[in-house]
Amino acid sequence: MTALAPYALDTLFRTARTFNQFLDRPVADATLHEIFDLMKWGPTTANSCPARFVFVRSPEAKARLKPAIAAGNAEKTMAAPVTVVVAYAPLASHVNALVASNGAEL
Repeated sequence: MTALAPYALDTLFRTARTFNQFLDRPVADATLHEIFDLMKWGPTTANSCPARFVFVRSPEAKARLKPAIAAGNAEKTMAAPVTVVVAYAPLASHVNALVASNGAEL
């Protein structure tokens, strides 16, 4: 495997920061698809891909989400052009069936 270039490590880790203010412009569907397409290739147990993503944009959907957001994050979440809810779908029986084909078990 080839090591990441220093500028890539800087972008991902050394100089990355949390944003607390957002531009007042929408995020294109194509951009969200591109992000999702990168995320789906991340390593997971037996390629189970248990993450589930919900992209929340509309004021109505954000209003439904707001009660679940920590008070200190509510204002900035409501102001963001899109919020991504990342959930975990437990697939234990599914994963065991996948790895059983290799003679293994989790």
